[in-house]
Amino acid sequence: MIYLDHAATSIPRSPAVQGAIAMALEMASPGRGRHGPQEAARAAVKDARAAVAALGGRGVVCFTPGATFGLNQAILGWRPRPRRIGLDPLVHNAARRPAVASGVPLFSLPGDANGRVDLDADWPADLDLLVITHGSNVTGLVQPVDDILERARSVGAAVIVDAAQTAGLIPLPRADAVAFSGHKGLAASPGVGALIVDPTRGLEPLVRGGVGFDSQADDVPDDLPARLESGTVNLPGVLAMGAAARSLPAWDWREAGRALRDALAAAGLTSVGGGELPVASVRVPGWEPRTLEELLDRVYGIVTRAGLHCAPAAHAMIGTAEGGGTLRVSSGRGTSKVELDALTRALREVLPGGMKKVSVAP
Repeated sequence: MIYLDHAATSIPRSPAVQGAIAMALEMASPGRGRHGPQEAARAAVKDARAAVAALGGRGVVCFTPGATFGLNQAILGWRPRPRRIGLDPLVHNAARRPAVASGVPLFSLPGDANGRVDLDADWPADLDLLVITHGSNVTGLVQPVDDILERARSVGAAVIVDAAQTAGLIPLPRADAVAFSGHKGLAASPGVGALIVDPTRGLEPLVRGGVGFDSQADDVPDDLPARLESGTVNLPGVLAMGAAARSLPAWDWREAGRALRDALAAAGLTSVGGGELPVASVRVPGWEPRTLEELLDRVYGIVTRAGLHCAPAAHAMIGTAEGGGTLRVSSGRGTSKVELDALTRALREVLPGGMKKVSVAP
């Protein structure tokens, strides 16, 4: 199998991640008890929190079930309630849907033809919260988030960053809140993520329950991370995320992105959207994207991803919302040139006029 769907979930997991999961399964929960097993679990969570904090950002690491939960928590829990929320042109549904559900008026930040935010465009005077996709899961475009932060702060607006595609690749920006998952660039386990939030921001928690102290109070405490971590954390996921953050190998993601696009170009295809991450989308003449995804898997053993990728706004921006979206190809740290060459050969064969005719049996 040639796995080129790392933008969805990155595999395989490293021995460090697998070892952390195995260790967690033998541990007690990290509650507030004074006995040795719980103290050991709490110490392990503390170490994992420190490792994740070292990825960047600004504030307190609050563990979540994933980037989607973190974005919902930040957007729906933002206090004071924003007057208007600005969304970048490549927004994922994990941010767009809670923004819509908030009932707050929305503003689509102007961008260029690829969806890169136009920093010279006018913003409404009442725009006081921006939600920015650091890296697109469709095209791999990286937003100029530091410049966006600078402009936002100059007008008194806060910024939430969706770093699902960039955590583990690019240092996390020092935004007011940054949400990301563990199973993509970090290659930790699914079902865990983090929200790094400025402790001066008074987020209203989406979930309330026990936190291990102040049990007689009617509400959860104001202190972070406890305020946003009611209940028992996902110990295997948290320890896996910490292990991944501590043991990330060096990787030139820009070069990986160029190599991926070169492989597509060698097959006569141009990726859409002008991205830089090792995430690229193409339209292949004569093929509906989902049919081609299935064919590449069944006939060539190459795993890709087709469709709208839960980001219809991004597809609308780059003109691929109709006709089934795109075929997305995304590489990871272990992707080899041999595998990319195999992708090139397969695509050459299935293109009109290719070397052989192939079809997907019903």
